[in-house]
Amino acid sequence: TIDEAIQTDAAINPGNSGGPLMNGHGEVIGINTMILSSVGQNAGIGFAIPINTAKAVLNDLVTLGRVRRPALGVSTIPIGPELAEQIGLPVDFGLLIVKVSPGGAAEHAGLRGGTERAYLGNIPIMLGGDLIVAIDGENIQDQQDLAQVMNAHRAGDTVKVTVYRGKQKMDVTVTLGEAREQV
Repeated sequence: TIDEAIQTDAAINPGNSGGPLMNGHGEVIGINTMILSSVGQNAGIGFAIPINTAKAVLNDLVTLGRVRRPALGVSTIPIGPELAEQIGLPVDFGLLIVKVSPGGAAEHAGLRGGTERAYLGNIPIMLGGDLIVAIDGENIQDQQDLAQVMNAHRAGDTVKVTVYRGKQKMDVTVTLGEAREQV
């Protein structure tokens, strides 16, 4: 995901993705990335990666030839008031851990995934896992909040994950792993 992508009406066509997006003062504010189009031509809506995001990964690109993204190593579902009440959670927000990746950062730190199969409509989910409500004091309401916190860190960083395990609130220290590439 791209946090806070810049939407632009500047022409971005095949071949100039990766070029600079500049403001009216001639300052580079982003890197052109993609267009919204069904025909491969500019339809008037493009997106750019903010320059501060690009700067944050520059060292990895230069030294490793790739970006090392941090990973918590969990699969989650967002919790709202209705679902929290239905399954008896102590708070009405956060991300419920349904699965912990074997060998991942969360497993090493002792975070727990769900163990009880249930259905959300027709979708099977696993309940009973830890409920993430904050990371380093930042409230976590949904996957976008989690992505923003992760993007502010690097693999190897240590974070304080605040969870509810049942009715008990606890802080768990997690050393972030490195996200695996998904093809």
